[in-house]
Amino acid sequence: MRRFIACLLPGLMLALASAHADTLQLDAAKAVELALANPKVVQMARAKLEDAAAGKGVTFGSFLPQVSATATYTRLGTVSSFPMASPILGKFQFPVRDPAGNIIGFTDSIPAIAGYRFDTLKLGSANNMSVAGSVQQTLFTWGKLINAYRIAGLNLDMTIEGVRQARSQLRVDATTAFYQALLARKTVEVMTAALGQLKGHIGQVQSLYDNGMATKLDLMKATLGLQQMEAQVSQIESGTELALAALLNTLGIEPGTPVSFVEDLAPDSMAVELDSAQAQAVRDRPELKQLRDAVKMSELGVAIARTANLPNAFAQVNGYYKNPVGFTSGWGTDWNATAGVSMPLFTGMSNASKLRQSQARVRQARVGLAMAEDGIRLDVHAQVLALNQESKNMKYQAKNVEVAEAALGLAEQRFQNGLLTNLDYMDSQLALTQARVSYFNALANYQVARAKFQKAVGEY
Repeated sequence: MRRFIACLLPGLMLALASAHADTLQLDAAKAVELALANPKVVQMARAKLEDAAAGKGVTFGSFLPQVSATATYTRLGTVSSFPMASPILGKFQFPVRDPAGNIIGFTDSIPAIAGYRFDTLKLGSANNMSVAGSVQQTLFTWGKLINAYRIAGLNLDMTIEGVRQARSQLRVDATTAFYQALLARKTVEVMTAALGQLKGHIGQVQSLYDNGMATKLDLMKATLGLQQMEAQVSQIESGTELALAALLNTLGIEPGTPVSFVEDLAPDSMAVELDSAQAQAVRDRPELKQLRDAVKMSELGVAIARTANLPNAFAQVNGYYKNPVGFTSGWGTDWNATAGVSMPLFTGMSNASKLRQSQARVRQARVGLAMAEDGIRLDVHAQVLALNQESKNMKYQAKNVEVAEAALGLAEQRFQNGLLTNLDYMDSQLALTQARVSYFNALANYQVARAKFQKAVGEY
């Protein structure tokens, strides 16, 4: 038997160690860390940043030369041509006459046109092949390109702030889910302890009933109270399971993973000053940084719209390697260069309308920023009030627990001495249970309020 136990013990220890290793050890900081490391969240943030960075790269490409290459082959069904006459030369002797018209001799052989040969001259070839390269460079656009590049940079900054805002909200969600799950477990512990006390009380009532010192009604009421509390515990355990599932989902952890809370609900406090908190929020909130960038983007849009009717300068060079070249057969090179200026002469007043539209967007952006600042100040004020209220509530609930514990101790003595009814004793026990649950609830609510306050002032 000892050998069997000796062989079995290492396996049991290994199994216990493995089970412990698979259990997620969790506190609030770890919960936030896991939530921010959620692969889906990270991939989404990375994709947004890559999108914005690529957009900035697209606008930067407008500053660089645009190089293109083209290869073509063209087969002509009919090659243009025109007829052409070529003279036929020969040598002839011409008679020489005297004044009377008589032939007195002949000249030497003299070249002269003997006739004409008619041919067809083709203006090209049926098979035309060409490889072309083109380089185009924008020279001057009155700041359109640089302003577009600045807008792309502001868009990237807004995306970064948007990711920060999402991470800030995720911190709050993870903190809230953590303390809700922890509160659920603490509530189960409190209710389970109360259930054990109630079972002990029922044993006392049963003993008193057996000795004729308690009525059947007292025993039935105690038993009914026990059944009601067991039902409450079962319901709270189901809520705890749901809270844990919500926590794991927020953290991106596999459902059903066992969790061990290494942090307990404890009193906490932080000093808060409304004016400094509001000033910090106006300075650091990512939403306001995004709106400030939006104002700058709309102002740059106005600058672009103002130059829409101004000329743009460009240069272009084209090179060709083709067959045929001119009227000759075979491969050869050719090139041309162009420098030009383009400007719209009439656009149906659309550019003027775009300018007014951009100016209106600037006004909208500025008003939106001012409204957002007012709203954020109000949000911070609300979070400060909530945080202070939860701090006061913690103290109130702590005092309630002290009073309820003392009342239950006194009630237990009086009940044992027959000076208190069973119903009054159970009321005292219920009051203590409710006070403990309310106290832990206040502790959890304070931590959630603190996380929301930190988000409201832009600390996250």
